[in-house]
Amino acid sequence: MNRNVITALFGLVAMLWTLGFIVIHPYSPSSTNDIYLIPEGYEGDIRVNYNVQGAPILLKEGKYDVIPVGIDGIFNTSKPEMEYGLVTDLYFYVNAAGERTPIDKLCVCVKGNGSSEIGSTVTRHTDLAITRTKCGEDFMAWGK
Repeated sequence: MNRNVITALFGLVAMLWTLGFIVIHPYSPSSTNDIYLIPEGYEGDIRVNYNVQGAPILLKEGKYDVIPVGIDGIFNTSKPEMEYGLVTDLYFYVNAAGERTPIDKLCVCVKGNGSSEIGSTVTRHTDLAITRTKCGEDFMAWGK
């Protein structure tokens, strides 16, 4: 076979493979889409535990999962897995009447995710911190 024919065939196969990948597996970024409802005045660490047997499921508000954080900063859910991707979460303080006050993103430090395993049960965690008094770029980035 002629070298030009081989090069052309190779180029055609590469182009078809790339086109097929784009059509079959389009890029679709995922996002976290959580609404955190935090007791009014709370300041400190928050942990959400996923895949906790007997814990409540997460309620939905549109495309968002609603996470009602307890006064101890913890919420357990039976939802097996958290969402990953672009962090699109919303944070609110909630008073006794259920009224929401938005929390500025500079008052939130998203610390990260982890997991633990007991027997064959894997519990996933997401951790963050909330402040009322130290809001700013440093708190958002480092939690301090």
